[in-house]
Amino acid sequence: MSDPSARQKLLIVERKLVHNRGHHHTQIAALRRYFPHHERIIVAGEAYDGFLGAAAGKLTNRSIKLAKLRSRLLYGNAFEQMAALFGVLKAKHSLKLPCSAFGNQLAEICRSLGVGADDLIVIPTADLDTLESAVELCSVLANETPRICLRFLNSELGDRNEKIRSRRLSAILAKLPAKVSLFSETEELAAYFQASFGMPVDGGFYLPCSMPVAVPPPYKTDDSGSFRVGIFGEPRLEKGSARIADIVAAVAELAEGGSAGAIDFAIQGSMADFSEGGVYGRLQNFNSGGRNITVSPQGNRISPQEFEQLFRSTDAILLPYEAATYGLQGSGVVQDAVAACKPIIYAQGMSMKAFLSFGNALPATTNQDFAEAILRIAANPSRFQPGTERAAAYFQHVLADSPLFRVLES
Repeated sequence: MSDPSARQKLLIVERKLVHNRGHHHTQIAALRRYFPHHERIIVAGEAYDGFLGAAAGKLTNRSIKLAKLRSRLLYGNAFEQMAALFGVLKAKHSLKLPCSAFGNQLAEICRSLGVGADDLIVIPTADLDTLESAVELCSVLANETPRICLRFLNSELGDRNEKIRSRRLSAILAKLPAKVSLFSETEELAAYFQASFGMPVDGGFYLPCSMPVAVPPPYKTDDSGSFRVGIFGEPRLEKGSARIADIVAAVAELAEGGSAGAIDFAIQGSMADFSEGGVYGRLQNFNSGGRNITVSPQGNRISPQEFEQLFRSTDAILLPYEAATYGLQGSGVVQDAVAACKPIIYAQGMSMKAFLSFGNALPATTNQDFAEAILRIAANPSRFQPGTERAAAYFQHVLADSPLFRVLES
């Protein structure tokens, strides 16, 4: 029997928490703020370097690989089953594969820490492996199972094989325990899961990222006098990184001979990204002086404090993301921009439409569209300030009315 005087435990399971990169560490910080009175415990990935403190456990990569092989044996076609069988033999494992990627391991961690029915497990970056593991955890712990909350971020759920993904999901949903609650970040993703699979998913489970929500907007830390456009994160195809050079060139062409003032593009990336042949290699022409349009390369391995300072130095945020990917999943940079009261130029068709509909953002499709939107904001930034403040206020409301809290109170 649990001790009624003992503090409730919050077990945060984040397999992708390894290094101080991306948004995974910001999710841990956000959950810690949400549950200040809980004893907060981290379970991280196998290669976790301890930058947030000691982890109570680390999820092994081998068990995750074995779970993938099991899914191919159970739900794949003949060719996929044969390939999985060879994979099992190569891994020197018996054909009796684990029921899930880490359900049994989580059960052992819960027992060793005394995590029981009165406690809570939150998995902020969940996928099919996680969902299967949660089902196995409930089976192993039975009446001592904590409340488990899973948060999905994209529609692939960690398995790119659409047929296998669908079969795995159907099998899990048929035996989903009552102790498991499902959430998604965006409302668009929740609607997709509900319509496609009948999944009981609550949308709108956002976690603040790098920037604290601020109304009125904080001071700008860049005194150069130029209008600064921020492009943040690792360059990737789905983030439209390959389009940046053409967008900057389009801005330069439109601004030539016009009344536009100085515009600086602050872009995160590695030295290789900005070298010849790199994704931003063609931007070298804008690094020299004497131009109204300049590019300021920014390191992609900066501390959270440096990132916040850099973000605050911008006047607008550019997001030429691929709608095919970001039409359902959310963007941490959108959250940061809204929190910091920055105008946004975004790709038409992106999700998080509620965050982009307060007069704080301009949609664009072509490179020319993006260039025109940048110049439109640069010409009169103050025009967008009321909209950015309304968006930030909405974000505050969304965080305070999280579906996580509503489910836990029911």
